[in-house]
Amino acid sequence: MPETGKDNTRFLFLFKKYLNENCSNEEAQEVAGILEDSGNDNSLKNEAISQWNSLYIEHKDDLIPVENRLIMDRILDRLHHRIRLQEEEYKGNHLRQNKFFTVFARVAAVVILPLLVYSIYLTSRTFKTNLLGAKQVVWQTIKTPVGMQTDFLLPDGSHVWLNSGSVFKFPVSFAKDKRQVELSGEAFFDVSKDASHPFLVKAGKMNVEVKGTRFNIINYPDEMLTELILESGSVRLFSGDYEDHKTITLIKPGELASLDNNQNQLSVSNVDVEKYTAWKDGKLIFRDDQMDEVVKKLNRWFNVEIALQSSELKEYVYTATYRDETLPQILELLKISAPIKYNVIERKRLPDNSFSKRKIIITKQK
Repeated sequence: MPETGKDNTRFLFLFKKYLNENCSNEEAQEVAGILEDSGNDNSLKNEAISQWNSLYIEHKDDLIPVENRLIMDRILDRLHHRIRLQEEEYKGNHLRQNKFFTVFARVAAVVILPLLVYSIYLTSRTFKTNLLGAKQVVWQTIKTPVGMQTDFLLPDGSHVWLNSGSVFKFPVSFAKDKRQVELSGEAFFDVSKDASHPFLVKAGKMNVEVKGTRFNIINYPDEMLTELILESGSVRLFSGDYEDHKTITLIKPGELASLDNNQNQLSVSNVDVEKYTAWKDGKLIFRDDQMDEVVKKLNRWFNVEIALQSSELKEYVYTATYRDETLPQILELLKISAPIKYNVIERKRLPDNSFSKRKIIITKQK
C-alpha cells in the first residue's frame, strides 16, 4: 500500500497527466500500479474518483454513477487499455513505412463510447513476382479489437468505418479493372464514384458490387446472418467470381438484404437505415429489438460478457438511443424498462497483467 504525502503527490501529478491524455506509457503503468496496490487507501481512491468525475461533469454534462467500486474498476480498465494501445502503437511505428490510407484515431475506453481506435497489421510492403514475372496482389489488413472502432481512407479515396472486432483486407494497389476488398465483421462504406472501376466487397458468402454508394455490411463469423443495409446509391449482389458472375438481386436505398449462411437463403426488407448505421457516429439505436440482440451489441460495444440467465429474457423487446451513456447507466435503464436485475462478476488479473472481460449476469426480477 502506498504511503500518503509524497507518494500521493506523485500519483495525483501523474493521474492529472493521464486524464489530459499526455502521460507516457511508463507513467500510465505507474498510475495503474499505484491504484492496484492501494488496498484500503480510500483517500487516494476518492481523490482519483473526484478528479475523474470533475472531468466528466465539465465535458459531458452528466454524472458518472457514484458507486466507487465500479468507477475505480473503469479507471483501471481504461488505464490498462491505454497501456496496451501505446505498446501496439510503438510496434506499429516500426512497421508502417508506406502510407496508402489515412487513419484518424482517438483513445477509447469502456467509459467513453469506443471511437476510432485502431490496430493495423501490414501483411507486406512490396509486390512479389512469381516465376513468370507477373506481379502478385499484396494485401494489407486492418483489425479493430473488440470494443473499438476506426475509420480510414482507401487508395481510391473511399471512406471506410470499421466496427468492433472486425478484420478488413484490401490490396496495396487496386487492379486496373476493379477495386476489390474483403470484410469479416462490420463496416460502413462511403465509396468514391468510379463507373469504370466497380467496387467489390467479399463478405463471407455475400459478394457485393457498387460504383459509388453508402452502405453497411455485417458479417461476423460467429453469426448465422450476413446483412447489407443500403443508405444511398445502388448495390448488386452476385454469386461466383466477378469475371464469370451471376446477378442474384439489386438492392435499393432503405433496404436490408439478409443472407442465411446455413440455408443459403436471401431475404430483402425495408428497414430504418439509421438504426444500423448510427454506430459510426458513436450512437447505439434499438428499435423494438429483442433482449438477446441488445446484449450482443452491448458486448461488442463495451467489450464485456453479458449473459441472459433464462430464455424468457430473450423475448423482451427494447427501444432506446444511447450516445454518451456508460455501461452501468445503460444497465440501470434496462432495469427501469424491464423486470430484470443484474450481477457484476469481478474481473481476474491475467498473466500479462491485463484483466479478463467484465462479466454481467442478467436475471428476471421476482
